[in-house]
Amino acid sequence: MVPAGDVLVGQHAVSLADRAPRPGYFRRPRALRSERRTLGSWLMLPVNAAARLYAMTWNPFDAFFEAVMWREPKKPGEPFHGGWDSMAGHLARAIVPRTRNSTAVMLQLTDRRLQLVYVSRARSFTGVRGPVEVGWVTELRNVTYVRDRSDVVGGDHEIGFVDGSWCSVHFWGHGWSRMASAFPVRLSHLDPIPG
Repeated sequence: MVPAGDVLVGQHAVSLADRAPRPGYFRRPRALRSERRTLGSWLMLPVNAAARLYAMTWNPFDAFFEAVMWREPKKPGEPFHGGWDSMAGHLARAIVPRTRNSTAVMLQLTDRRLQLVYVSRARSFTGVRGPVEVGWVTELRNVTYVRDRSDVVGGDHEIGFVDGSWCSVHFWGHGWSRMASAFPVRLSHLDPIPG
């Protein structure tokens, strides 16, 4: 999914960092619209609904008590800076797209741009993989730095943009350090955020 004339420098599977805020359902972009829902996806609907119900806190007193009395110490650094309409906000929203089936999100870095690619994990009965499409794209000149945040969680990185916003992402799987080293400006967690 690399545009003609661009050279692929690095690519890796990416998700939002655990501590980063999640965009609401309707803020997330629709992806892979041409794809049909698979049988496995239909069968997982009740399982996902049960998991959401199980995760809910039904007693408001318990929720208040936990919020006031049982605060965990904050980890160093903010996971997200800028609103949902900032460049980092657009990246955060694009990392969690609305799709009919399970989707892998790949971050690709070329010599000219940074982009997200959606890869369907669904297979048809014939064994053919589902569609692939490019989601979010920005020119590389809009990315000011990538900052290693493995002091918080291994694989976490902040990606900073020219508008002053940043978003914490997680490169998961083997080889995430190679992806971070492909960016032109790399910072450690000890380096201050460029102002």
